[in-house]
Amino acid sequence: MNRADYLSFPAIVGTPGQYNNMRKMWDGHHYKYHMDRMENVKAMVDNKAPRTFIHCHLKMKKIQREQEHLLEVEKNNRVLVSRIARTMARQGVDNWNDDYEVFSKDRANADADVRNRGLVKISLENQAILEKITCTKPVYNHKKWLKDFRVTREYHTRLRKYPETTCKKLSPLNLL
Repeated sequence: MNRADYLSFPAIVGTPGQYNNMRKMWDGHHYKYHMDRMENVKAMVDNKAPRTFIHCHLKMKKIQREQEHLLEVEKNNRVLVSRIARTMARQGVDNWNDDYEVFSKDRANADADVRNRGLVKISLENQAILEKITCTKPVYNHKKWLKDFRVTREYHTRLRKYPETTCKKLSPLNLL
């Protein structure tokens, strides 16, 4: 800012005479006071860069997952290389398996037996549940509930400040 902005006696028209020295002294004093205050002013807006945390930039879990992935890839590569070496040592691919057909038929029969036993067990459980449901007698008595409701409604009517009007309203459940 300009020093002229802090004049004590801003002169619209120059005033020659005895006040010049006094005016200059006061203007200098005000300007110096203002500049001293400006040096001690604290910023109202925080314009510093935000704090950076190491965990935001260096993601350890991601690095660990990448290392585990690389180890798994290396392991798979070693297994693949050993298989290729074994195949090359035999001088060809050995893809005949005479026992496969016998094994697959036996396996299919065993799986079918297990499946059938499971289905029989489930159907027996379902029949037992159905029998329990059909043999059970109901335990709810709706007539008793209706009677209790009417007694409670009567108590409620007696306790009201203003009794019900004589015109009857249809209740949604047709209980009255």
